[in-house]
Amino acid sequence: MLEFNEDNGAYEWWTTAHPEQFVIDAEHTLAPGTLVLHRATCREVSGVPPTGTWIGDRVKICGTRRELEQRYPGARACDRCLR
Repeated sequence: MLEFNEDNGAYEWWTTAHPEQFVIDAEHTLAPGTLVLHRATCREVSGVPPTGTWIGDRVKICGTRRELEQRYPGARACDRCLR
């Protein structure tokens, strides 16, 4: 499992290199209500960022779906990529 909270370039590289993996997008506080689980290929967390960067006021935690769900069982599934 990897956490990206500062290096946007490394995060973008990771999502490109690991399209079969998953990402939890959350506020830096990791408050349970802010945890959203996505596929690494979801446009909500990869591709061209709407604000110029994916990292900033958000943190991205990356890994397999199983390890992310075990570590963060309260993460909500993304409505777009994990219906």
